[in-house]
This record gives sequence, C-alpha cells and structure tokens, in this order.
Amino acid sequence: MMEIKSSKTKLFLIELIVVLFFFAVSSVVCVNLFARARLMSIESADTTNALLKAQAAAEMIRGGGDPRAVNIFDQAVENANGYTVYYDRSWANAPGSAEAAYRMDVTFTGSERLVKAQITVRKGEVELLSINTARYLEKVG
Repeated sequence: MMEIKSSKTKLFLIELIVVLFFFAVSSVVCVNLFARARLMSIESADTTNALLKAQAAAEMIRGGGDPRAVNIFDQAVENANGYTVYYDRSWANAPGSAEAAYRMDVTFTGSERLVKAQITVRKGEVELLSINTARYLEKVG
C-alpha cells in the first residue's frame, strides 16, 4: 500500500513541475509581447511627430514669403544648403544639437524661381521620415 501512495505523490509532483514550467514559459512570452508592443508604440509616436513637423515645414515652405529664409522656424540653424531644426525628447525646439534627440534637415535645390526642398527628420542617425516639396516663385517686377 505504501508504494501506491508514493507513486501517486511522484506523479503529482511531476504534474506540478510541468504546470509550473508551462506558466513560466507563458509569462516569458507575455512579457516579450508587452515589451515589443511598447517599442512599437514609441516608434509609432516618433513617426507621427516626425510627420507633423515635416508637414508643418512643407506648408511653411509652400506658403508666402521666401522659403529659403531661416527665420521660418524658431531656433533654426542655417547650413550650406538649407537649415536644421533640433528638437528635444518631447518634440519641443532645442537650442542646439547637444540637447537634441531629434533633428529636421531642410535641404534646398532647384533654380531661382523653382525652389525644391527635401525635408528629413532623424532620431540620432536613424532616418524617421523624408518628404519632398516644391514651390514656384512668381517673377517680381
């Protein structure tokens, strides 16, 4: 009789270990899914904010005034072919590249009357978004 009882105990312990192993594997999979979902959420928010900033830049370039003027944006830094605007982690304008998490580069090409602009938004060195726009400037005089 004792042998039967001990074999039931061994069977119960094996079953308990299998169930615990199943729950451990399930919890690892769930934590992995939640971590991936969080990363996808951050990437989606970055892409959305980059699109909003790039669209605002394109609308300002296509609007009135000189599209090559660096004063279109607050705290824009002029460079050889356009300008750069730096943003911090909350997408507010940053005074320089040291505090910046994001960067929008606006590069101008084209002729005197047809201004083409490429707007590229980056997070560090990773390109989040790039759009092109153009504007025809009417001849004055």
